[in-house]
Amino acid sequence: MSERADFLRSVRGRAYDREAFNCWHLASLVQAALFGRLLPIADPALVADTRERARVLASHPTRAEWREVAVPVDGALVLMGKAAGAETHAGTWLAEDGGLILHTDEPHGVALDPPLELAQARRWRLTYLIPV
Repeated sequence: MSERADFLRSVRGRAYDREAFNCWHLASLVQAALFGRLLPIADPALVADTRERARVLASHPTRAEWREVAVPVDGALVLMGKAAGAETHAGTWLAEDGGLILHTDEPHGVALDPPLELAQARRWRLTYLIPV
């Protein structure tokens, strides 16, 4: 078994926790463990304030280190929300099985979901970002 498969097995199904293991925590862990990239630490208060979270995700200085791409590549950071510039959820696009987004939410915990399912079922716009 590969290290990547072992890592995915270790996080899949892990429970969501607003303070200790939310979507940004998982995205940060995946980016570091699988792709050697460090994401900034998120303010815990952002979990409860979706408007502020959307503002921070859209305007954080680190955003300049990433660029949007139309077609995701393995390891792309995925920001999800109802409208462009108002994303409130994060995950990582992985090339497994034709492309899946690894993310966590309440009540599902860590899951690998097809992008189309997330876009249609939740009516989310998916924004794919890769390092500049």
